[in-house]
Amino acid sequence: MTKNQYYNMAVIMRQTLDYAVDKGIIEVNPLSQVKLDGKRLFRKVKKKPDETQVFLKDELEQLTEMAWTDFHNRTKWYELAPLAVLFQFQTGVRIGEVCVLRYDDIETTDYIHVQRMWRKETRELVEHTKTEYGDRKVFLTANAKEIIAAAKKRQIELGVESNGYIFSINGNPLSYRSVSDAYVKYGNKLGNIRKSSHKARKTYISALIDGQVNINTVRELVGHADERTTLGNYCFDRRTQDEKISIIENALNTSA
Repeated sequence: MTKNQYYNMAVIMRQTLDYAVDKGIIEVNPLSQVKLDGKRLFRKVKKKPDETQVFLKDELEQLTEMAWTDFHNRTKWYELAPLAVLFQFQTGVRIGEVCVLRYDDIETTDYIHVQRMWRKETRELVEHTKTEYGDRKVFLTANAKEIIAAAKKRQIELGVESNGYIFSINGNPLSYRSVSDAYVKYGNKLGNIRKSSHKARKTYISALIDGQVNINTVRELVGHADERTTLGNYCFDRRTQDEKISIIENALNTSA
């Protein structure tokens, strides 16, 4: 068991027992007397290899080309799913968030308000994000704006009612599965790699950090409560092994 797994479990037990104390069912919370040797008890978690957690630069270039090609060729599966995939790399939004983004969420020229999500488990739209910090305004890059414009143009060409959803062609939220299936499809074409939409979010964060965007700004854009979460779980090197070696060599080269 890792430290996080223990504390996620223990907090529920602790609060339950505190409630029992408040109601007079028990006199003392027994967990308050428990002391643990974390160094010996908890399993150490090793950070996963960079190349498994993000899309490397060459992979992202190929994926981007494939997604635009699918969109322009009017793929047989959900037409706007390729655009939703591309939009995730430009904004870092979660898959459940991108499926229900609306045009009226674009409250200013350069920002979109992420404030709701599609819950896969219960198949319902909820008017909040994954966490209380997830309600946020995300900067719209020039590429992100281009993607939105392309979605709107296609909706007009098809003569469909989107009901305000940016990536809809039937008035309903974009299918969660159509987006996740797109990642499988592109992963197969990239050499049978298995990288989900969550890896797109990690790629977005890593790209911002590579670009020297202030860590607090990055944290706010992706809806994290603490920058330690951003750096500890979402920061990975997007370069290939050869690129890493070249950079290290140049950094340490002291020759004239």
